Amino acid sequence: MLKKQVINILLAASALVATSCSDLLDTAPKQSVSPDVALKDITGVRSLLISVYDRLQPNTYYGARMMVAPEIMADNVRLTNTNSNRYFNERVNAPSAHMQQFWANYAAINEANFIIKGIDGANTTTTEKAQIKGEALFLRALLYFDMARVFAYEPTKIVGGANLGLILRTEPTDDVSKADFKSRSTIEETYQLIEKDLKEAISLFPATGNRFRANKAAANALLARVYLYWEKYADAITYATAAIDAPNGATFVTGANYTSAFTSAPNPESFFEINYVQATESLGVNESMHSLTTNLTTGNWADVIPTNELLALYEATDIRRTSAMFSATKGGEAVVFSRKFPGARGPFTDNIPVIRFSEVLLIRAEAYAATGKDDLALVDLNRIRTRASATPVAATVKGADLIDAIMRERRLELYLEGHRFFDLKRRGQTITKASLSAVVPYDDFRILAPLPVAQVQLNKNLKQNRGY
Repeated sequence: MLKKQVINILLAASALVATSCSDLLDTAPKQSVSPDVALKDITGVRSLLISVYDRLQPNTYYGARMMVAPEIMADNVRLTNTNSNRYFNERVNAPSAHMQQFWANYAAINEANFIIKGIDGANTTTTEKAQIKGEALFLRALLYFDMARVFAYEPTKIVGGANLGLILRTEPTDDVSKADFKSRSTIEETYQLIEKDLKEAISLFPATGNRFRANKAAANALLARVYLYWEKYADAITYATAAIDAPNGATFVTGANYTSAFTSAPNPESFFEINYVQATESLGVNESMHSLTTNLTTGNWADVIPTNELLALYEATDIRRTSAMFSATKGGEAVVFSRKFPGARGPFTDNIPVIRFSEVLLIRAEAYAATGKDDLALVDLNRIRTRASATPVAATVKGADLIDAIMRERRLELYLEGHRFFDLKRRGQTITKASLSAVVPYDDFRILAPLPVAQVQLNKNLKQNRGY
């Protein structure tokens, strides 16, 4: 009976967004056991929570697209001359070649809503209830934040009055009669929900936890990232510092260990990392980060390489160039590949670090610089520069020049970790593609992804992004 309950609750929660209809308005036939019944047994709740984590793994999300698309849609990576046509349109920012696949996050959000709503009635300890609810809140916040970055402007960088965010759903939907056609909330309201979820998660988590799962340090780090995008710099400093001071086992690795950190599970710097079991969860030769970004093994595509502009930013002694990349030949072309995804978990399988210690240092450095604390910003920035055996930024670099130096360091440090497009977008900057002699201005409609056409056609209250 328990197995049947688990299956039924998973079906009830996940079937809702299986087709192209509005985000939660298409449902399979009503299941034989209601979610309320299934969620009373903690085994069902645990299984549903694992389902939410599983939805982060596919190549259409963190498995590849979240990591590669923001790099190639900006100026960090290009395709090799001989390639498999993956990301071919994204490289030129073709209309609709974006990350609209993330609209599917509503399936995971609905599952998280079931957990948040039902966990208090489950047959388990108060401690486990708090942990599970914290994880579900963290995951809902992450899912909404990633969607907000793709489909909406940041609250302080709105173009032409386009202040819409997402459809916000915080109640679980298990039947079409309970769903409704909703309008998009404002982006400010969207960020407020993300902030609320993360603050509640932080209050629920114990001091330490599993870094393959949501935890207090990861929630502090993610909230710092949210505040950076929101330009609430004092708050970004507060929560970045909380993560750095109580990192739950994450460490800032030494230079000699930088490259090997990406072969460890979890990466020593990871606050939160998506774990892949090679036997059952490998994305394989076609779609894995290993296959897309390196030729360390045979049979992979090795299409995605750094642009010449990015390579030119690394100093000759920088270990992120000398050790974390290597030169090779592909199709007669001299190229450079990354060692960040070397198939460390098994053939074509690597874990994905969602947020690392280095990023949190750079978040705090940028927030310090934005609030005039240049000396403190330099400490965090040069901690990364020194570790990389690169020349420290001089104390005479201040103000806008210092922020430029921090943004440049984000390119160097977070290469292939899915940040560059979003960094340019959140700062309202033009994307310049030297290799293509092309630019994408910040006010270009292609900066935002289109909402899926079928969703807009079905829901008359759902307003499409401009230009589509």
